[in-house]
Amino acid sequence: EQIWAHMRNYFFSQQVRMDFVLFTSYEAQVEALFSNFIDIAWNGPIAHVRTQRRSYDSSISLGMRDVDRGFQTRIAVRDDVNVSSVQDIPGHKLATGSVDSPQAYVLPMHFLQSKGLPLGSLEVTRFDRDVGKHGDTAAGEVEVLQALHDGRAEVGLVSQMMWDRAIAAADINNGQGTPLRLLDEAPPVFDHCQFDTLNKTEGVDRFTEALFAMDWNNPEHRKVMQMEGLREKWEEPRETGYDDMREALREEGNTPYPPQLHETFNHPFKSLTIA
Repeated sequence: EQIWAHMRNYFFSQQVRMDFVLFTSYEAQVEALFSNFIDIAWNGPIAHVRTQRRSYDSSISLGMRDVDRGFQTRIAVRDDVNVSSVQDIPGHKLATGSVDSPQAYVLPMHFLQSKGLPLGSLEVTRFDRDVGKHGDTAAGEVEVLQALHDGRAEVGLVSQMMWDRAIAAADINNGQGTPLRLLDEAPPVFDHCQFDTLNKTEGVDRFTEALFAMDWNNPEHRKVMQMEGLREKWEEPRETGYDDMREALREEGNTPYPPQLHETFNHPFKSLTIA
């Protein structure tokens, strides 16, 4: 909430009157956009693809952070486990993030299937944390790394960002316990969040103009940009980074509040434990 309060103050300084609404889930946010309760949605990749599909590709993307480009998922492995490629994963305990996490569940599961790995061969422990937020809090990924460190899992799905943070904080590979390593094989990079709208109004145009007027060299602007997680600038929208997500969600129904990718009572795995 604090981040968006600062964003609102910035837009006010640019003579753009805006307010924000916080939703408990991206699903609720998408419905709010289609019911015209909100004009612009800050969508993660799943919500972005769903918005395009629901609008029959008539939605309009406005921009993204520089950090949202080229997001990377990695496959982490305990060093005492004989896994050197994705083909070696069956027979080992696999830990994942939340069921709706693009980086720690949806896209890596799609990647494993694309590599010919039968999902029915996998023993999965899924850390469903903050479901509805589509992995934004990364709480499930923190649990994945802890499970690997503790030996409760042997293979795990995490983002490169969370791996780097864990290394920097010495939460893993700190000289205590079995080291972890990353497989060379990894899902393709993808793009994360974008602002989406359904109607290009004067207000939306003014919002977009003010967004790209943020200047990293302005100390007041930089403070807001750093809170929002930018490295140095907002980027123009693009669609090339969502192709894998579109394919991963291809069989999902084009309906409000779509069901989760794999429900606990209907999943394709050898075993599924919700931790």
